[in-house]
Amino acid sequence: MSHPYHDPDYIFPILEREGLLSKEQVAELTHKLSIRKRKGRDLVQWLDSLKLPRADSPDVNLMEADIISLIARDHKWTFRRLDPLRLDMEIVTKTLPASFARKRLVLPVSWEDGELEIVCYDPEDQELQQDLERACQARTRISVAPRRDIERIISEFFDFKQSIAAAENVPKLPAVDISNLEQFVRLAAPNIAASDKYIQKAVDHLFQYALDQRASDIHIEPKRALSWIRIRIDGILHTIYRLPRVVHEPICTKIKTMSRLDIAEKRRPQDGRLKVAWKNKEAEVRVSTIPVAFGEKVVLRLQSEDILFSDLNKLGFSERDLRAYEHFIQNSHGIILITGPTGSGKSTTLYSTLRHLSSPDINIITVEDPIEMVYEEFNQIAVQPQIDVTFASILRNILRQDPDIVMIGEIRDGETARYAIQAALTGHLVFSTLHTNDAVSAIT
Repeated sequence: MSHPYHDPDYIFPILEREGLLSKEQVAELTHKLSIRKRKGRDLVQWLDSLKLPRADSPDVNLMEADIISLIARDHKWTFRRLDPLRLDMEIVTKTLPASFARKRLVLPVSWEDGELEIVCYDPEDQELQQDLERACQARTRISVAPRRDIERIISEFFDFKQSIAAAENVPKLPAVDISNLEQFVRLAAPNIAASDKYIQKAVDHLFQYALDQRASDIHIEPKRALSWIRIRIDGILHTIYRLPRVVHEPICTKIKTMSRLDIAEKRRPQDGRLKVAWKNKEAEVRVSTIPVAFGEKVVLRLQSEDILFSDLNKLGFSERDLRAYEHFIQNSHGIILITGPTGSGKSTTLYSTLRHLSSPDINIITVEDPIEMVYEEFNQIAVQPQIDVTFASILRNILRQDPDIVMIGEIRDGETARYAIQAALTGHLVFSTLHTNDAVSAIT
């Protein structure tokens, strides 16, 4: 019997029967196969690469996961989509060698009742389960997942683990003493170069991973024996890595260097910002450090233009709520408050709304602490408390700037609220946020 991934007489009928391909698409694909003689090749990957529109949903492409899930259901295989937030990096990276995982496209994902669950791309491989049980010295249970998912997790987890292990093995540098700075630089320079390369790679991975997961924050937290790395997605913190304690300080120092903070100052909180490249674009990162019991904690607030300036219909509104919201924001005056806890999407909603309303005939002024994302179509003002430039003091003067729309980053006190309401009552549309758990709490 032919392999189900290689047999067009099996794959095409099942895709047509389930409505993913039309009869015309199947006929065209059959003709292409007869010309290109792809017999015995992996048709799942070939179909995925063609990016064909699905017959049942022409706006969506036929993906590898669609095909494999159907084959798995037909063969009574367990099908899994791999969510990196639900995987344990220790199990993934310590159970099997990276070379074996890459060659056989397998991934250990969980232990349950003394049985190891292994996700693979090709469960028809007759020797795979025997090889896995010999390699793992344990009973195994096989599930199937898309090749793209497996390769991505292998690359992300093993590459990050390798960078951390390499940085951990670099000899720890002595504390810097100003009196012997010249000696320190001369003797430690090779170690600095070696460790810096691995730490930079690890930090780059953290940024890319968090942005890919659409995280709003990264927390790097020192513990007694470990360093925890957590990311916040949709308001919920997820622990993604527990790293050796020895690499915590180098990672924090690298981030402080990138954001032009004082790397020698560890006793006081510091704030900075930096930009990182992501998918041929730039993402803004706000950096906050603070001393805690076991060292210095770093929190990174991520602001990508793709995320911060989303279309309104991608913000999670129901159809009814979206119509109501679009009706409210078309008013020429009034005040609209976006409420919710930290990480719930208040800033994203504000910026997306302002970009939706932005046009050459409208003057939009924002007052922020700090400016979350620089956008040239807005007139953005940064709060600077050290020189008495506060929300309230700016709002006292902002109406002389002839705004149509005013955005206040956050209403923190009664004076700011009074000026915001005054602006709304004098013919301006005002947007702002309140830190509450729900909308009702904004008026109680």
